[in-house]
Amino acid sequence: MYKFFLILIACFMIFSCSKPGDLTIGRAMKSYQSKDYDNALSFFKEALDEESNYSPELIYNFIANIYLQMDDIENAVVYQEKSVELRPEYRNLVSLGMSLHLLKRDAEAEGAYRKAIDLDPQKGEAYASLGALYLGQGRSQDAIVQLRKATEFEPKIAVMHANLAIAYAANGESEKSDAEFKIAEELKCENLEEFKERAESMQKQ
Repeated sequence: MYKFFLILIACFMIFSCSKPGDLTIGRAMKSYQSKDYDNALSFFKEALDEESNYSPELIYNFIANIYLQMDDIENAVVYQEKSVELRPEYRNLVSLGMSLHLLKRDAEAEGAYRKAIDLDPQKGEAYASLGALYLGQGRSQDAIVQLRKATEFEPKIAVMHANLAIAYAANGESEKSDAEFKIAEELKCENLEEFKERAESMQKQ
């Protein structure tokens, strides 16, 4: 998240500050760098009413990310939804789905993930997120379908293989589970033992 804002700050510095809103956004970004989130929010919201080189959906995204930093998921979702309503983008839709899932609004989270997939069916992140959601709901077969697609498009992401291993275990396919865990281990998956413990627990169920 911090890297995200550093990139945005770099973009800001490229712009000529010819519009009032640009200066306000500059103040917002400086406040964010200082972790003065309240002032950052105030400046970004002020910029929404000013002419600037920044689109409203981008400013909404700035605001949403600050709320995420503050662990205020409900307000983050409000601004994530405003952003994707104006301009649906793959990564923003995936982020919205993750936030909705944290709020236990899984039907809406699924919708956000599926919109992301419709935008770019060749990326793995939305499939992986949807698979993880299904896994948490005990829908192991549906999880397998999505996680297999995720690993096809993103074969080097260890956590996707670890989640697929859990899904196979929950579905009673122990050999396939072991094979996916082996791949996850080769890719140096963090907290691999925790994934294995979860798989073992689901096998017993």
